[in-house]
Amino acid sequence: MSLLTKRWSSSTHSGKHLVKQQLFKDAMGKMASQAMIISSACNDNLPHSSFRGLTASSVSSLALKPSPMIQFNIQLPSFTSDFLHKYSMFAVHLLKPNPVSIELAKTFSQGATTLKHSNVVVPTKPFATLKEDIDYETLSIRGTDLVIPILKNSEYVLLCKKKDVFRVGDHEIWVGNVEDILVNDQDSTGGVLYYNRNFHKLGGVIPHNEIKN
Repeated sequence: MSLLTKRWSSSTHSGKHLVKQQLFKDAMGKMASQAMIISSACNDNLPHSSFRGLTASSVSSLALKPSPMIQFNIQLPSFTSDFLHKYSMFAVHLLKPNPVSIELAKTFSQGATTLKHSNVVVPTKPFATLKEDIDYETLSIRGTDLVIPILKNSEYVLLCKKKDVFRVGDHEIWVGNVEDILVNDQDSTGGVLYYNRNFHKLGGVIPHNEIKN
């Protein structure tokens, strides 16, 4: 038996699962990924402070045909997931690589809180600190009484509709059809990257044409 096989076998024992989870988190932290914000549609008569959204680093392209689709995952429990299930429409924001986006990403990544001396869980309200027409605007969905909050500090915004949702472990995997795309800045700069527990912006192109055989 090789050394690799021995290590692999020993790591599968139940007593090692906590170590595996930490190693997994450490390894995934070394992978750069886009930090995007997903905002859920909601009823137009709700106060804007009740709008829901979250920061996601798992958004990726899934398919082009027969129609464009994206996928992402959400850790449960999630108040934003509740809204997504209820209203089915949502927006995915490709953020501009600037300090405003970093603050937005931090705001939308805050989890729900439990009140002291009780078991009451209170959802975070990321839109409560934002100003309409300055930080965001609302987009009405034709034929419904729903609106989607759209963050202004974004390069592209994908307007999506729920297609499928799968429960896996303590997460949900969401698949959405891309119904439309808002272009705020055609000179896209690559969005905000999250790597090694910090935010980054896209660097230069690797000069592959200089490689010699």
